[in-house]
Amino acid sequence: MFSFQTGIVSIFEYIGVVSFALFGAYTAMQRRMDLFGVTVLAFTGACGGGILRDVIMDVGVPVFFSSYGTVLLVLASVALVAAFPGLFRAQWVLLALDALGLSFFAVDAGIKAIQLHYNFLQFVFVSVITAVGGGILRDMFAQKVPVIFKSDIYALAAAAGVTYMWFVLPHISLGAAVNTAIALIFAIRMVSAYFHINLPVIKRH
Repeated sequence: MFSFQTGIVSIFEYIGVVSFALFGAYTAMQRRMDLFGVTVLAFTGACGGGILRDVIMDVGVPVFFSSYGTVLLVLASVALVAAFPGLFRAQWVLLALDALGLSFFAVDAGIKAIQLHYNFLQFVFVSVITAVGGGILRDMFAQKVPVIFKSDIYALAAAAGVTYMWFVLPHISLGAAVNTAIALIFAIRMVSAYFHINLPVIKRH
């Protein structure tokens, strides 16, 4: 069972890394950054949440600092965006990449938290901070208001998905719980963005 979970986590991390790296690289290009800036934002988006997760979970040196595969994936993502920037100009492509990264990182961190026997509040906190942490740092470096602090359904989507996973795991298999949680987070993020379903904004009078 442990090796099965570890294998899933590795795949999920890589999918999340590529999704957020592509999004981060294109965000940097939109802000007219140079190659160094594009690479930094790609790494920040792809690895920032995982680094925060490892620091919070006190696992020692964050795993991304010793993962050559992650470095290669981020560099390949930067190269892809630089070579074919037109592929990412459609808003739905960027939205889908962001939703994928959000979904896979949230569930990946959730699996790790369950393996470490975290309680429910710890589990949700670690899952959500991993999912949104890289995006917050990416947007701050790009001098943008992080999407989590705006009206979009973003962190709430991650929280809803991992909460669902927590409560269904005693009743269904790990694989079923994980797959449906990913689908739920992705669907909430995409549907809320498509139909402009947002949290209320407090207005000044």
